[in-house]
Amino acid sequence: MGLIPQHFIQDLLNRVDIVDLIDSRVPLKKAGANYKACCPFHGEKTPSFNVSQSKQFYHCFGCGMNGNAISFLMEYDRLEFPDAVEELAISLGLEVPREETNDNKPKIDNSLYDLMSKIANYYSQQLKSANGKEAVNYLKNRGLSGEVAKEFGLGVVPDAWDSLEKLFGSFAGNHKLKQQLIDCGMLIQKEGDSSRVYDRFRGRIMFPIKDKRGRVIAFGGRVMGDGEPKYLNSPETPIFHKSNELYGLYQARKSNRNLSRILIVEGYMDVVALAQFGITNAVATLGTATTAAHLQQLFRTSRELVLCFDGDKAGRKAALKALEHGLPQLREGREIKLMFLPDGEDPDSMVRKVGKDKFEQLVERSHSTFEFLLKYLSGQVDLESVAGRGQLVHLAKPYLERITDPVYRDLFAQSIAETSGLAIEKIESLLSGSEATKTAPNTQPSFQPQSIKPRQIKTANKTVQLAITLLLQDPKLGLRFKGYDWLLSLDSSATKILHEILEIIHKNPTLSSGALLEYWRGKPLYSRLAELAMTEREEKVQGQEAQELSDCIQKLLKDARNHRLDSLQTKATAEGLSSAEKAEYQQLLLLSKQ
Repeated sequence: MGLIPQHFIQDLLNRVDIVDLIDSRVPLKKAGANYKACCPFHGEKTPSFNVSQSKQFYHCFGCGMNGNAISFLMEYDRLEFPDAVEELAISLGLEVPREETNDNKPKIDNSLYDLMSKIANYYSQQLKSANGKEAVNYLKNRGLSGEVAKEFGLGVVPDAWDSLEKLFGSFAGNHKLKQQLIDCGMLIQKEGDSSRVYDRFRGRIMFPIKDKRGRVIAFGGRVMGDGEPKYLNSPETPIFHKSNELYGLYQARKSNRNLSRILIVEGYMDVVALAQFGITNAVATLGTATTAAHLQQLFRTSRELVLCFDGDKAGRKAALKALEHGLPQLREGREIKLMFLPDGEDPDSMVRKVGKDKFEQLVERSHSTFEFLLKYLSGQVDLESVAGRGQLVHLAKPYLERITDPVYRDLFAQSIAETSGLAIEKIESLLSGSEATKTAPNTQPSFQPQSIKPRQIKTANKTVQLAITLLLQDPKLGLRFKGYDWLLSLDSSATKILHEILEIIHKNPTLSSGALLEYWRGKPLYSRLAELAMTEREEKVQGQEAQELSDCIQKLLKDARNHRLDSLQTKATAEGLSSAEKAEYQQLLLLSKQ
């Protein structure tokens, strides 16, 4: 599926009213020029959540959450970016267009989703028929109710090689259907005879695996006896990539308006058993270790993740592996915790043994990431010896290097310093030689405004920062300035950002603040620009913004002229000037005296 065109996103944001959108979910009250409410993203008694109709932007001065209409839907309704755009488009009666892509990725056959849904319904019906008696008894013995089985769409597949052919009819005259069922992993071609096919799943309890939109994309099947393998999953298909998907995430989001915490467990039955006991925030990886893609997806839904492991050596090894992916994703407002169960227990058996309340207490007592790491690494060395304390620092170094958030990195480094008795300066010196700390992930060598780091705005000349702030708060002010390419001659990343903002405004004259910020979504600079867009300036004089911006531009123009004048003077001394350069020099000299 192609990308959503930028012009459509801008048109969408221009048409929607963010006040109406947010008010339909969080009642707003007029407060001066803006609207206010208690923030829906963190608990508070005094309203600090502000919505600006003129800027089409919201900002919470309590927790810092901000964004436009798309951002709000992503955060409040827990939607992915394309789904948030789709939701807004539907509300306006628009169809989302897609750009043609030139990549070699095969296009997804959307009819595969319909096939998988039909198969899931068939398996569910089988559970209610005479064929499902053994499966029903098995589920009852496992303590599952009919309600929870219905919630997760559980079913059973007959112990036969041709159940799907009975469902869809003979494949002999329908090669396309047969190929589609092979493509989505439900049929297997017989070796040595490509014309013969048979069902992948036979005689198993079936767990439909759904994507974030609730579409069935795969299945997990569990034997009811002692057969092997105990669990059988769908293979990789055009619509199912197990390293990206999580069982139960759709149901968890459906059951919880606000998923403040997600529990990551190992198996399907763990998720369903916990739901049976009223714990509806659990998801499971699909036969793989927790991946970076899993964590990225979960952090879009919740800010606290609790990874549940066995308490043995293998469980701790799995925890360390998960943290390799998790440490780079930690930042303010995000937390990863680790929960270890007693030997021989899994969430299914544990919740049945101790009940909901005590199980949730165990979750509450989960180890923080850095608490676990410090305890684990300290246990690998002899802290009574100098050599052991030195070894602790070297063991911690790979984990410190993976932490990209400077605050978390400093705090963990301080903990290592205190435990090892080594000065924090020594640990920082040890880390400074690491390439991992010199180059941020995904840094692009060539200039792109989106890749500029936030500190380049923070430390920018105050004149440039004020100009950027004025434009972010009222983009139409930029339409007053026609020629601004000279900004690129100034040796400053911030002036390049200012130039980029002016370019965007001139190409899209009707942009609101929220729509303008959309160009930096997902980039490190976004949060800083959003902060400037909502800045309340003490020295602000109402109605004088246009003059303020004009003054800023004039100051920068003077800087650019002086910069060029210095450059020409240096060249004149070194090698002389051409006649055109001499004329330019004289003109600049006159302007500098005005």
